[in-house]
Amino acid sequence: MKRFWFWKREDESSAPGMSESDPDESSLWTGDAVEDSRSLDILLDTIAAVTANIDLDGVLRDIVDRSLVVTQAERAILLLGGSPDTLKVRVAQDKDGEQLTGELQWSRSLVKRCLEEGQAVRSVVQSDQEALELGQSVYDLKLRAVMCAPMTAQERVVGVIYVDSRAVRREFSARDLGLFGAISAQLAIAVENARLHADSLEKVKLEKDIEIARRIQQHLLPAVPQGIDGLDFGLRYEAAEQASGDTYDFMPMRDGRYAVMIGDVTGHGVGSALLTHTVQAALRSYLELLDDPSEIVTRLNRRLVAGVETGNFMSLLLAIVDPKTRTLQYVNAGHPGVLVTSQSGVTVHERTGMVLGVVDDQTYEVSPTIQLESGDLLFLYTDGIDEAMSPSREVFGAERLHELLSRCREEGADAVLGQVEKALEEHTGGAPVEDDSTMIAVKLL
Repeated sequence: MKRFWFWKREDESSAPGMSESDPDESSLWTGDAVEDSRSLDILLDTIAAVTANIDLDGVLRDIVDRSLVVTQAERAILLLGGSPDTLKVRVAQDKDGEQLTGELQWSRSLVKRCLEEGQAVRSVVQSDQEALELGQSVYDLKLRAVMCAPMTAQERVVGVIYVDSRAVRREFSARDLGLFGAISAQLAIAVENARLHADSLEKVKLEKDIEIARRIQQHLLPAVPQGIDGLDFGLRYEAAEQASGDTYDFMPMRDGRYAVMIGDVTGHGVGSALLTHTVQAALRSYLELLDDPSEIVTRLNRRLVAGVETGNFMSLLLAIVDPKTRTLQYVNAGHPGVLVTSQSGVTVHERTGMVLGVVDDQTYEVSPTIQLESGDLLFLYTDGIDEAMSPSREVFGAERLHELLSRCREEGADAVLGQVEKALEEHTGGAPVEDDSTMIAVKLL
């Protein structure tokens, strides 16, 4: 807590050798009715003026202006930060209202002492030796009086206000120190209020940007194919935030086969959503020119490695279904395996390579051809499905998912997803999803 006295204790007197930051040396009230009334007017006027402003930059400039008026110093510097190592100059001004630029000097030793003691401190320089003891900057600038006070809000230091003067006739008195310290406590509250206001405005702006991104994403995601001979498609897609890191696509190929893609970018939010659409656009371009899924995914990986920041990667499953021959081939780059539900149960067809965006010379292999039968169901999903948590933090799990798919295999694609969706809601207790979740069902008719 900031140590500061607004009164002068009558039972004590200033003892010889008392340091300049002792409480009685920084008393705001002097006992002189005229001076005390003037101090109170200055304090109340400063508080009213500064706290009425909610613009952060405006508050900071106002603080510096008021500090110069109150102390009649030659310079005032406002630094924000919680420790000597993190302090940054935000406003610096001289008594004529001119902004100070370039590499500024100030008494870092006095500022450090101010932060360590948690109270306003001052120093009157009587000699070059005393100046050097306060720091090389005090000596170089020929400063005669220096004063600074911490700005503390809710027991947290948010910055320091510092003033100095070269005028021999100007010495900061105990009353100046008391007034400066009292004002600094209120200035800190004004800074925090203005910062919170700026943060709230930025949050509103960010929320608007995210909402725009969500609408764009919803517009770009493809519709579920309808009326495809031999195939019945279903989709469920839910974002944990307004923009999702999951992606999917359905694309007819030139030879009558159908490509189904599902992917999951690390994280979720706007950045991940932008990456998903980069992948979706690139994949569509490749499918128009190439028939080999192995080459398509290999090229896509090279593109991601070259254009995506290190540490970001993506799992992807590209399934190629031929409704005429009832066959399946796929390339699985680090994604949960495709599930094939048939009369004999659920078969997991595992990944064929690592995630995309890590190794540029990785070659992705296509799976062997898998023969399907009428009535078989393909199930593709992201890990937001099987990793969904119950209130007791139990995952939904692969075993529960496989059992459910086997039980409702005879139903259509959309109906199957409806059953999974219902089971997930029961498992999670209707809680908001913690991760993006996407599932696709493809039924062979």
